[in-house]
Amino acid sequence: MLVIDDSDIAREEVSRVLRSAGFQVVALPSPIGATQAIVRHQARIVVVDIFMPTIRGDRLLTLFRKNQRLGHLSVILMSGHSEQELEQLQLEVQADAVISKRHLDRLPALIKRLAGKDR
Repeated sequence: MLVIDDSDIAREEVSRVLRSAGFQVVALPSPIGATQAIVRHQARIVVVDIFMPTIRGDRLLTLFRKNQRLGHLSVILMSGHSEQELEQLQLEVQADAVISKRHLDRLPALIKRLAGKDR
């Protein structure tokens, strides 16, 4: 599993939540090198912050979807906004799921649900 978030605090918290739920986590502070990390670690799920300075997470998702090598990915967009606000963006960019950073306790169950689906 890959976590991409430019905030050190948020990235560490997401990683902690996922590791405590038994997931192996690779975390990046920016999208730079994400494709290489996905391929190297055979990540199937990526949790990506939407608002990052180099490229927005929803735009990164669009790039993933256009890359044949990354077509298997399930992508969860994450933000500090409410999940209701995020649901509209989810529909627009066809993310597999969205989650508010306010509800990270829900992330392990969300990932387990996605892991059970074929993409």
